[in-house]
Amino acid sequence: MQHNIKSILETAISEEMKASRFYSNLALQMEQKGTRIKFDDMAAVEMTHYKMLVSYYEKKYKHVPVVQEAGELKIVHPETPPKTASFADAIKVIMDTEWRAYEFYKKAVESSTEVKEQEMFAILAKVELSHYELFRTEYNYTTEATIRFASEDIPWMMEVS
Repeated sequence: MQHNIKSILETAISEEMKASRFYSNLALQMEQKGTRIKFDDMAAVEMTHYKMLVSYYEKKYKHVPVVQEAGELKIVHPETPPKTASFADAIKVIMDTEWRAYEFYKKAVESSTEVKEQEMFAILAKVELSHYELFRTEYNYTTEATIRFASEDIPWMMEVS
């Protein structure tokens, strides 16, 4: 089903803003500085997507977009884990969200007839897929049961006299 590009852009703008807020809120909940920085960085990346889309929209339609939080094209509706969720539970939600964003932008490429829009949506799809892969790796690390290695394999495990 083809949707009109204006609706696709408005949806993308709304979802990128929500994604930025989502990552910012996660960052605030993290105790470890490195994890906070990772989520703050993700919030900044999503805000960059938002600004790029708004700029494109304003040039194309000559007015500021009306961004709504709900609508028929809203596809990114992850289940929110409970407030006591594990880090792995949160990562699963992120993976699902990033995958849906990737699929959304792939469909947006197909719906567009303008090369410039197709290129923009293709770039966004590629970035969202890279986010998915990043968090899939993170999830695998956090849920991996065992890692086998011998003490003699560990660097600098020697007695110094």
